[in-house]
Amino acid sequence: MSEEKSNRNTSVIQHVEAALYVLNQLCIGFVTIWISWMCLRQGLTGIRIHVWLVTFGFIFLMAEGMMCFYEGSWLTLRYTRKYKTAIHVVLQVIGGGMGVAGCLIQLIRDKWSIGVTTHASLGFAAFILCLISLLSGLAAVLARAMSRALSPLVNKTFHVTLGFVAYVIAMMAQYYGFAQTSLFKRQGADFVILMQVATLVSMVLTSIGAIKSLYKKVLSFKS
Repeated sequence: MSEEKSNRNTSVIQHVEAALYVLNQLCIGFVTIWISWMCLRQGLTGIRIHVWLVTFGFIFLMAEGMMCFYEGSWLTLRYTRKYKTAIHVVLQVIGGGMGVAGCLIQLIRDKWSIGVTTHASLGFAAFILCLISLLSGLAAVLARAMSRALSPLVNKTFHVTLGFVAYVIAMMAQYYGFAQTSLFKRQGADFVILMQVATLVSMVLTSIGAIKSLYKKVLSFKS
């Protein structure tokens, strides 16, 4: 009887996670598609190339890369861990690279000066952390070769933590960017709020997998 109840509870949790995963994909898709359409329609020049690169890189590719190992991910559910790792690496490298490139382009446009807005400050922080995260990801891939100098578990935990922090900061930069960038303010206050809500929902739901992964690694340290 208790086993049936446990299975029923597990089934409910799985259904909830599946529903949240679909909601997350809708939010990611909405923000990414709208911004891509707007930027490509008007031309990837000026600030629009920055907006498109960081959106496609951080909101879409990096988010999908973070969810590769998430049990509720329908896209990678049937793949082995080896293939999930390969997909994760590719998405993170391309997504992180696009995000870093977008930030770098904007820095060059601003003559290497960092704006005083919250968006600019968070964006620069995400730029630095993403660079470090990409390097730590490379180290995580080579963790076995480095096992004598550094525990693979420690290195992977550091990589997951750093990647998670970089992603959250990038999403918060995006959140403030909607309200502080004229490109979006021209669309109206209601639209800005809609994009901000979709971004926050996506950030929270994408973070579930990363938090669960960190929790498991903490338990591994204790065992």
